Amino acid sequence: MGYFCSMNFDINKLFGKKLVELRKKQNISQEELADRCGFHRTYIGSLERGEKSPTLNTLEKLSKGLNIEIQDFFK
Repeated sequence: MGYFCSMNFDINKLFGKKLVELRKKQNISQEELADRCGFHRTYIGSLERGEKSPTLNTLEKLSKGLNIEIQDFFK
C-alpha cells in the first residue's frame, strides 16, 4: 500500500507538528496565536497535538494569524 494508506500516517499529527513549527518560528505562544485567530488557547493545543482536524476556515484563520499563505502548511 502507498504512503497515504499506511497505518502510521496521521494527517492531523503531521499538521499539528507543522503548526508548532510555524508558530515557534515566529516566537509566539499558543495563547497569542489563539488571540490573533479568534480561537481559544486549548483549541490551538488540540490542533498541535493532532487531536482536532482543522476545517478550511480554520486554515484560513491560522494562516492570517501567522501572516503566512495557506500553502505554507503543506511545504
